[in-house]
Amino acid sequence: MKRIVKKAAKASLLTSLSCLLGLAAPASAIEQNIPLSQSKGGTLYLEATLESQVNASFLLDTGSSLLTLNQATFDALTRNHTLLATRTSAARMANGKILKVSQYQLNSVRIGNTCEVGPVEVAVLPKGNNILGINTLLRVAPLTITSSSVILAGCE
Repeated sequence: MKRIVKKAAKASLLTSLSCLLGLAAPASAIEQNIPLSQSKGGTLYLEATLESQVNASFLLDTGSSLLTLNQATFDALTRNHTLLATRTSAARMANGKILKVSQYQLNSVRIGNTCEVGPVEVAVLPKGNNILGINTLLRVAPLTITSSSVILAGCE
């Protein structure tokens, strides 16, 4: 009996999660196939355009909670454009260190050539890769990742 109840609870949870992820895609959403490039180390990268003016390469990282920009990309973005500062927070890096980061609101993030994500909060790190984190990926869920592309179903 306990096993049946656990299975029913699991099925209910999966159904709820599927519905929530399905709600993340707007009614006008279309599926986009975004090409990925793979580094020698196996990490996956894609191209995105910020505020319709700065093109940058992003590490695809489902383990990162935020979209992050390195200082060079942030400097290019703010050369002729002012961003709204939203807050300062502490971020735990992959090596375990905690770093104080500034966060800003971007009005436009376009993944690939056509997948507009809309407003997204970004964190700025002094160096390293630009990172496309889960906060941005969930906006265009559901998604499928292969070695050559990411298929984003919630694009506008």
